[in-house]
Amino acid sequence: MKKRKPPIAKNLVKNSISGMYSAIEIHNKPTFSYRYEVVVLLILNSWELALKAYLYKFHKKIKLFNEDGTTKQFDNCLNSASQQLGKDFNPTVENLKILYGYRNKVAHFFIKELDPIIFALITKNIVFYSLFMKNQFKIDLSKQADLILLPIGFRKPVSPVDYISNESLLNNSTNEVVEFIKTIIDSTRKLNNENIDDTVFIDFKMNLTNINRLKNADIIAGIDNSKSNQLVISTKKEFENVIISKNSSSLTVSRNESETHGKAFYEELQDGIFDEINNIVDVNNILSKDKSKFILGDHLYFRIYSERQHVKYTIESFDLFTKTALIQSNNLPFLYWFTKLPPKNAIDILIEVCSDGKAQKMLNLIKIIILLGEEAITLFDDFFNFKFKGQSQKPNYFYTYSDMVKSKQSNPIFRCLKATDNKALCDKTYIDFFNDDRLAKKTLSNKCLLQFHGEKLNAAIRELDYISYGDLIINNKNLIAELKSRDIKSIIK
Repeated sequence: MKKRKPPIAKNLVKNSISGMYSAIEIHNKPTFSYRYEVVVLLILNSWELALKAYLYKFHKKIKLFNEDGTTKQFDNCLNSASQQLGKDFNPTVENLKILYGYRNKVAHFFIKELDPIIFALITKNIVFYSLFMKNQFKIDLSKQADLILLPIGFRKPVSPVDYISNESLLNNSTNEVVEFIKTIIDSTRKLNNENIDDTVFIDFKMNLTNINRLKNADIIAGIDNSKSNQLVISTKKEFENVIISKNSSSLTVSRNESETHGKAFYEELQDGIFDEINNIVDVNNILSKDKSKFILGDHLYFRIYSERQHVKYTIESFDLFTKTALIQSNNLPFLYWFTKLPPKNAIDILIEVCSDGKAQKMLNLIKIIILLGEEAITLFDDFFNFKFKGQSQKPNYFYTYSDMVKSKQSNPIFRCLKATDNKALCDKTYIDFFNDDRLAKKTLSNKCLLQFHGEKLNAAIRELDYISYGDLIINNKNLIAELKSRDIKSIIK
């Protein structure tokens, strides 16, 4: 009997709605650090699933899967859906693009006073989402939730105002805030030019306060009666923690470039930026029923890995991230988590990978075997000979493994990467990164962040991950001892 195909669109819709309810639940928690950063991530993830369900159900000619096995990213799904849904969908598109831009630059927006703007955007977004579900899938979300208890929901929670000005004085604002506000203005202008009355954010009442009574605000927004219909935004920021070294060379600071001397290095880290990373981990634990899966997707995984050293250590979370990279997904860096796990947990995961036997996942296992050295190689020589006994055509990863074992490369890391000293990697060479551990780890973090922002850097990230942390696996006695204590052949089906 032919097996019935799983209801893919139905499952996508179900998961999408669940994600949106989770966003609302987290938004409405009395205390939750970085509320809007996390909520926006969840809302966009929910929309991505909804758009994929729509395309899969109604436009099967549009391919959701890329050649590498991954699915279309959010922005591609949005563009494809927009082309099919037409002009009426444009306000939703503009709203989502603004939130997508906010998410991609979320590290620059740790400014509490922007919360009302984000609130207005996501509240309208949920109205759009409710309409989308009702129009496309005949699902009335307003009948499935107790709207009285939800500050944000599927109907407008506040009364509209007559208008909000479309001009701003942004001369004193940071570049990030300027661009963000201009994005909203441009979207509003675009809709207006298309004779669309709907807005990108929910209408709300404004509380007028004497600006002279405000003392410590980072951002001030209001209507200036001295200027006709203009929204005035200004920022105030004070920088502290200047460190002066007695051993440094002299430094001359001047408005006249010819009078300057020396170099000053400045890096600003917003307060709590690393809490955001742990917040994402906490959100995953809330949403994942058994806490054994990272359900927020590869995209957010790269964001976390870019700040991996700031993730709060627990065996459970590091075990989760390692399994995510080695078992649930492909092409994700993982060695930072793996090298900090107890040997039992680490070998348990490797055996699960071995039991799964899928080619892409086996490649990471093979690399780790090569790094562990001759004792591990001997164990897996026996395993592979036993597993493929009598088979004339073995999987490609077996031949990859054989080539690595026979390689005369003396550097174990380069051996498992099939690399040479002078092979190019990220505008440098492998040996450049190998000889500079700090450079390798910093570049790895930067590339993960760029991957989060949409660039395709999987291959370079994998290589940098092994260069950065592979030395912790080379001839690791604890891992080898744990591996030797297991009956690896017993996992063969």
